[in-house]
Amino acid sequence: MGITGLLPFLEGATRPCHVSEFRGGTVAVDSYCLLHKGVAASAFQLANNQDTDNYVRYCLKYVNMLLQHDIRPIMVFDGRNLPAKADTELKRRESRLKAKQMAKQLTQLGKTTEAETYYKQCLEITPEMAHKLIVACRQKGVDCIVSPYESDAQLAFFSIKGVAQCILTEDSDLLVYGCEKVLFKLDSRGNGKLVESPKIPKAIRMREDQYSFEKFRFMCILSGCDYVPSLSGVGLKKALDFIRMISDTDPNRFLNRIPTYLKIKAKVTETYKDQFMVANATFLHQLVFDPYRKALIHLRDPGEMGTDPKYLDSLGEKFEDQLAYGVAMGNLDPISFTKIDAWEPRNVPQYSIWSGIFTRRNKRTQKNTLDSFLIRLKQPLTSFVSSKPTPENTDTQPSTLDDDIQIIEPT
Repeated sequence: MGITGLLPFLEGATRPCHVSEFRGGTVAVDSYCLLHKGVAASAFQLANNQDTDNYVRYCLKYVNMLLQHDIRPIMVFDGRNLPAKADTELKRRESRLKAKQMAKQLTQLGKTTEAETYYKQCLEITPEMAHKLIVACRQKGVDCIVSPYESDAQLAFFSIKGVAQCILTEDSDLLVYGCEKVLFKLDSRGNGKLVESPKIPKAIRMREDQYSFEKFRFMCILSGCDYVPSLSGVGLKKALDFIRMISDTDPNRFLNRIPTYLKIKAKVTETYKDQFMVANATFLHQLVFDPYRKALIHLRDPGEMGTDPKYLDSLGEKFEDQLAYGVAMGNLDPISFTKIDAWEPRNVPQYSIWSGIFTRRNKRTQKNTLDSFLIRLKQPLTSFVSSKPTPENTDTQPSTLDDDIQIIEPT
């Protein structure tokens, strides 16, 4: 899941971290990562359609841990399947089917221990399973949101907007989407590995005048991702070598230079170029739901960035805002749009993403208080492509959220 080998590659941008560092703040959680871990303990029951809520209790252990450290979780769930990922999803479905067949054969032979491994491999998280966790989280006053498509982009939305100070996941793609701080390998005691994107240039040994986030994204796509396979012989190291060589950041021109610059025999076909451009558009412009404006939007505006509309077709259908709102709240099935609940965000606190007036919690002072600023989001998200790395000391920098909000002083 994510970019193969990226986390070890970014060891220089990674450090041990305890969740208490984010006390008083907000962490957006990749809920499906928790669900996948949770279902592993109940693999046999779930694969054989036996009712269990063990996976919900597993996820709630982590939710409770965050709450105990005065951290406000935003639980983010996957929605519809992304067309750009159709080939990857097909391979995964085929793999799950084979694993299920093997599990049943081993069970019939009485080899239950061996069968358990395959039961874990054949499980798929369903919207129904996700909804059980949503209901349980609501009872604790924890915000939940179902993404229109993949949760990666929705998580990135909260990071780029400055709503969440950290993203909790096991998917390295979140770094490619533009998240500033991503916490991996979280254990039940709150310890994990934090990757900080401002430290990436030093980690990959690129000078400040060489590096841009755009080049980092290109490097990751070239090494192979869920949306496009890599060219033969190109992994992260080769991809890094290549982006160090180029100053032109137009893929239509630099992709043709790969075989010459890297001295490899791979052919850069028109099909590969199109797949690369679709992958790039997916990381930049995937559809997300903006809970503050109650609207389905692109993570970054394609028009502002001059992205060719033909590369947006694989990002999925842009359906009506009202449907997207119902899906996001967990009231509509994300696949069929059928009604599954009737939850309304009544009497939610001002720091809830579903509040009409959103109040950001004051992470910087590390106090259990709310910010004195009441803020109302009003503009679409702008580009997160910087020509230089972000300064490491962000305490004196304006929040990325402040560019997109109206600040209302308290009376």
